Amino acid sequence: MLATTDKATAARLLAMEHTAVKALIGALTDDEMTRPDTIRHGLYPDQKLSFKDLLAHLTTYEVYTIEAVEDWTQGQKHWIIDALNSHEGGIRVHYDGIEERRGQSLGEMIDEWEATQLALMRMLNDLTDEVWNSPAPYETDEPTDLGGMVEMILVQPPRPLYRHLPVHVPDVGAYVRRLKGE
Repeated sequence: MLATTDKATAARLLAMEHTAVKALIGALTDDEMTRPDTIRHGLYPDQKLSFKDLLAHLTTYEVYTIEAVEDWTQGQKHWIIDALNSHEGGIRVHYDGIEERRGQSLGEMIDEWEATQLALMRMLNDLTDEVWNSPAPYETDEPTDLGGMVEMILVQPPRPLYRHLPVHVPDVGAYVRRLKGE
């Protein structure tokens, strides 16, 4: 897949995403962030996730993006590419990323999310436009550039471009009011 936007737009939209997540962290109490079964959208039917679990989910995709870009720049293909190109692989990534972080405390999860989003933004800002538009250093079935690979990991359809949070919390105000019992 080829990038559908330039690097500057991707970074701007991703910064908006991070700002929205930070605002939610600031608006919710620890109890509200760890209360199970509060995320109702964009999940598999058997999932009953808390906001903390959602942070684990968002972090998972950003961690894999960082790793995949590092592999790309070394001429390698990260395993996440093939995993997300299969239905079973996508499900595994979705469940495993949350499960791998389930034992973390809320503070540890927030710290990991913050460190990951900072690292991702730094990495994106350090990429040149030439690298963003560079072709895959491995064989692909369709034309793929680095920006397209990043989009494939972070913003698979039907997600809004570089906005993952709205898939799971489409109305932030309603979500906060519901958690606060208003």
